[in-house]
Amino acid sequence: MMKKRRNIQNESGYTIVELLIAIPLASIVLVVMMSALFSYYINVYAEAARSNLRTSGQALLINLQDELLFTIAYGEHLDVNLSDPYAPSGGWSYNSSPQTLIINEVALDSTRRDDDRHIVRRKVVSNCASASEASNPVALNNIIYFIEDNPGSDYDSLVKRTVTPNYNLCGIDSVTKLPCTPTSSTCKANAKTTTCPAANVNTGVCKGADSTLTDKVKGFSIKYFSENNIETSYPSDADKLEISLTLGHQIYGREVTVDVKHTIRKIN
Repeated sequence: MMKKRRNIQNESGYTIVELLIAIPLASIVLVVMMSALFSYYINVYAEAARSNLRTSGQALLINLQDELLFTIAYGEHLDVNLSDPYAPSGGWSYNSSPQTLIINEVALDSTRRDDDRHIVRRKVVSNCASASEASNPVALNNIIYFIEDNPGSDYDSLVKRTVTPNYNLCGIDSVTKLPCTPTSSTCKANAKTTTCPAANVNTGVCKGADSTLTDKVKGFSIKYFSENNIETSYPSDADKLEISLTLGHQIYGREVTVDVKHTIRKIN
């Protein structure tokens, strides 16, 4: 009987005091472990987001390279022969805050990489076929990169707008290869069309929506350089520019940001 009683005592469970001590300790250990695991997960997720932001930012700036390389000039304002009814109040200006990039490019009747492309000219003299090129000067498009506010978001959008001429153009006939007008199935004109906010597409001269390149912009700035890498305040004096872009993303309340830069020297 004594032996059986001792076995029963040895097999008894934890006392209330032991449980009151053990449970809080186990809870603390569990909380610490979960907190460490969650922090590790956040760090891994944040690093992946940072890598994605850097990759997308670099790709975005590299995609601008074609237009930046072949621009004939960077502009302070919209070209005097162009108009944009959807421009901000006061018109387009390079020294807005944040800055705006205005590119003057030669109008072409096809893509720049098309071997059969031709320059499109402004029709000043009535006869495109017989008038000299000096009489009908090169037509210009403006490509505008600007920052647009996103209501309710901590980040802005980088948007691209194209503004093309409203004036009459001299194209090239794809059959005769001679200057021609007006635009027809064989008389090719400007390959680009004017864009505007999506709500205004197909109103007036606007035929397409502006392109949103990214909606995660935290900062956007441009530096202009003239010959011998001398920084200049006037885009029209520059033959090289440096674009700096800061992109951001929220990861469980923590902000991740990445800075990317790209330098381009125009070749025209």
